[in-house]
Amino acid sequence: MIYLPDEFPENDSIYSKKYAAIDLETTGLSFRNDRIVEIGIVVWKSGEKVKEFSSLINPERPISKNSYRVHGIADRMVTNSPTFSEIADTVVDLLKGTILLGYNIFAADLAFLNKELRQAGRKPIFNPIIDTYLVSRKCFPNLKSRSLSSVAESLGIKVGTVHRALEDARLTMKIWLRMLDKFKALGIKTFHDLKELGYLNGRIKRKAREILELAKVSGYVRIVYQSPYSGRTERVIEPLSIRGNKLDAYCYLREDFRTFELSRIVEIKGVG
Repeated sequence: MIYLPDEFPENDSIYSKKYAAIDLETTGLSFRNDRIVEIGIVVWKSGEKVKEFSSLINPERPISKNSYRVHGIADRMVTNSPTFSEIADTVVDLLKGTILLGYNIFAADLAFLNKELRQAGRKPIFNPIIDTYLVSRKCFPNLKSRSLSSVAESLGIKVGTVHRALEDARLTMKIWLRMLDKFKALGIKTFHDLKELGYLNGRIKRKAREILELAKVSGYVRIVYQSPYSGRTERVIEPLSIRGNKLDAYCYLREDFRTFELSRIVEIKGVG
C-alpha cells in the first residue's frame, strides 16, 4: 500500500525528498505478543546518503525458533543490547521529515515500529509511506520473483546477508534509487506524475485514510465496532498501522493491542 497524507505536496520533485528505508527483525509474527530484535535504517536525500543506523534490541522476551531460523538472531545475542525505549529517540530523530520506504512495510514493520514507539512513550509515525514492493511490480513488471533479494539481484545489486535489518534496509534503498533512475529516464518529475502513471497504485482505503488522518490530530480515534463476538461496541483507540483490510491499534476498552477488520468499523469520530 501507499500512504501519502492529505496535505502531501504531490507537485514536489521526487528527487529532492528525504527518504528513510527501514527494516525490522522480530521475535515472531504476532503484532500483539512479539517484539523487535533488530532495526536497520538508511537515510538518503537528493541522491546522497545522510546516515545509517542499526542496532540489536533486547526484546525482553524469548525469540521464537521459527524467527531464529529466518534471521539467525539468538537470545544470547540480544541479552546485553539496548531495549527499544533506549534507542527510541534516535529512531524518531532519524525518521523525522522523511518519506518511509519499506519492502512490504505494511505487512508487519509499521505495526511493530509504532507499537514499540507507543510502549516507549513516543507518538506513532505517520510519515508518507511508499511500499517499494508495490512500486517494483509496476516499475519492473517482468521479474519472475518478487523477494527483496531477487529484485535486487535482477537489478545488478550485490546482495549480502539477507534477513538482517540493515542489509535489507540497504537493499530497499538501492532498489528505490534504481527506480528513481528509471523515472528520470522516463521524464517523470513529481509524485503527481507517479500517481498519474500508476506507479503509486495501491493507496490505502478511504476508511483507513480517514482513521490515520484523525489519529495525526490527537493520536486517538473513537470508533463504533461491530464485533462478531461481543456485538456493537464504542471504543477509543490509538491507530498504529494498516494491514490490507485490518487496522492495528491500542484499544482502551480492552486495555490491550487489538486488530480490527475495517469492514466492521461502522462509525469513525475524532476525539477532541
